[in-house]
Order: sequence, then structure tokens, then C-alpha cells
Amino acid sequence: MSIIRVLEIISGFAIEGPLGGIERFGIELAQALDRSQIEPIVCGMWSYHTPYEQDWVTFLQERGIGAFIAAPWQESRPTVSFWHAYQGVRQQNLPPVDIIHSHCQFGDVLALLLKRPLQARALVRTVHNEREWGKRPLRRLLLTNGLYPWRFDRELGVAQKVVDNLDQRPVARLLKRQAIRGYNALNLNRFAQLLVDIPAKRRSLGIPPTAPIIGSIGRLTEQKGYGVLLTAVPQILQSIPDAYFLIVGAGDLEGTLHQQAQQSGVSDRILFTGARSDVEELLATMDVFVNSSLWEGLPTVIMESMAAGVPVVATQVAGNLELIQPEKTGLLVPPHQPSALAEAVIRLLRMPELAKAEMIKQARHFVAEHFSITAVAHQHDHLYRQLVTQSYLLPDT
Repeated sequence: MSIIRVLEIISGFAIEGPLGGIERFGIELAQALDRSQIEPIVCGMWSYHTPYEQDWVTFLQERGIGAFIAAPWQESRPTVSFWHAYQGVRQQNLPPVDIIHSHCQFGDVLALLLKRPLQARALVRTVHNEREWGKRPLRRLLLTNGLYPWRFDRELGVAQKVVDNLDQRPVARLLKRQAIRGYNALNLNRFAQLLVDIPAKRRSLGIPPTAPIIGSIGRLTEQKGYGVLLTAVPQILQSIPDAYFLIVGAGDLEGTLHQQAQQSGVSDRILFTGARSDVEELLATMDVFVNSSLWEGLPTVIMESMAAGVPVVATQVAGNLELIQPEKTGLLVPPHQPSALAEAVIRLLRMPELAKAEMIKQARHFVAEHFSITAVAHQHDHLYRQLVTQSYLLPDT
């Protein structure tokens, strides 16, 4: 079989913010695929005008992987931005591809429009979130529930709950189309030999050398539940008065969260870092990682925390439940409950060192065993070969 050319569509390369783990996964997947059989091309639909995006494009290109940004993102004009992205891809004069694989909602629509121009033989989409088109129910009805089971050759869900949601759609049941569980994953080498001058990193953040650091990383959006975390901060400080809170990321709620911290009288203990390119080093400074999400797919940042040896408190939402084994690899609390979140953080900070070390050990082993980018890339290699083989047995559509 000749080399299989795959166009991988992600929202963009602004993984330090406002994007994140989904896009990082797309970049790492492209690197981990079997290059003797698969030729990946990574399309970032939009530029978000951040300082690191072009560095990622160059990073991939230097490793022999095609990569480009299709168009600028305009927050107030998403439909126009989408049309510009479509035009931007067409202007790349790409050679024909065998498979188009989308990793984002707008990318799914883009894949449909590009199938014929790029002569793709198969379409794949990975659903990275429990809720598709959360603010656009009509799009969810028409696209996710109606059109996609007909038009996509394979649909992957990053967690079992996501797969179950896809399989329960009436059209999918009618067509007997079942989704595949395809986990997000990590390049564990990012953490295997990481050397961090933790005292220097703390000084750069303005945090005292022995103060406990409770951290969280992600987009500052409703989904991530940062308002719940900030509500828990005063209760944590009552028990751990020297604690600091590190919130890494950017997003629409940044101003609102700053205001909440000021109104609660805890703004001097909360550091909003904005987008950062040194996530691995920041994780190394943390004593506890908190995921306060209200819903999820399969959050890569929890995997990163576990791989970095940071004990995790996370909410009991889909995806998190597949990463955290309670009392073994972390602690789980109900979403929307700041008091329970605070109690779990306090408990971890006060946990005996031997018990904490055992939790960290089990978490690292769990991530290495189940969420290695190498294993997940093998799954994608097999899927792509299977789809191309099947496509040559069927008439062109």
C-alpha cells in the first residue's frame, strides 16, 4: 500500500491559550504516527494572534510534517472566520489526501466541504467533548445528530461517555453506526527527563519558597468551572493560610474571575498567569492540581499533572471518571460544590507523605499504561489503513 496522506484539522496552534489539550494532542499525534505508512498534514484553522503559534508550525515543518494556519480568527464573526478558513485551505494547493480527520466542531464542517476538492476517500472526526455545540442546539440537532452519522466514515469519542452519547443518536442506531473509543494521549517524554529549578520558578512567580501551591490549567471558560474553584479559595485559606493559587490560561471569563477574586478578598493569593509556554515547569511547582470542570471529554491536563507527579483533585464528570481512580490515582468531588472541592484540596495537602507518594506512583503508572501517545498513534495507524483499504473496495462517492 502506498503512503496514506491524512489531513489533521485542529482549531489552531494557540495551545498555550486560548486553546489547549485538544490541539496539543493533534500536534503530538501527527509526530507519533508511523511515517513509513502515514503522511500527516496539520491544518490549524485559525490564528488567534498569540506569540507561540508560528513556533508550533515551524516545529512541525522542521520535522518533515506539513503544517499551516488557514486564516485569522475573528471572535465577533465566527461564520466569516469559517469561510476564510475554508478559502485558506483551498489556497494551500494541497495534493489529494486519502483521509480528512477533524478534531474540532468547525473542523467537522470543514471536512465535509473539503472532501471532494481534496479527493478524500474517507472522513473521520474525533469528538473531544461531552457536549457538542453547547450553545448552538440547532447545529447539534442538524449536524451531530442528523448529518454526521451519514457522512463520516468513522467517529471517535475520547471517553466512554462520549462514545455512548454518539451511539444513542437515533440516526446512528438506524444506520447501525457505532463510535470508537479513541483516547487522548501524552508524549510522556516531555516529563521523563524534565529538570526544573523550582526555587527559581517560584521566585519568578513571586511565591514564597515554602508556600503550598494549588494550581489549575485551562481555558478560562464556563466549562472549566473556575468560579467554583475561586469560591472554594477562602475555605482553603482558613485551613492552609499560607497557600497560593496558580491559574494558568486565557479566555472569555478572565475579567469576571479577576473581579470575583477581588470581591472575595483573596486576589493577593491568586496568580492569573495568562497563556504560558512553560506548562511542564509550572506543574513541577504545584503541590496539588485542581480540575473543577462542569463537563469534560478526556482532559489532557489531568494526564499531564499525573505524569508530572502532581496529585489531582477533579470533579466527577465524564472523562475525569476514566482518569481518576478514587483514593488511588487522585480524589474526585461532585461538580458545582466548592465546599467539597476545598475539603479535598485540604485533605491532599495534609495527606501523609508516604500515602501521597503512593498515589503519585500509581497515577504515573496509570497514565503510562493507558494514555501513551505511542499506543494511541498505533490505533490511528490501524484505523487509517483500514479505511483506505475499505475505500478501494467501494465505488467513489
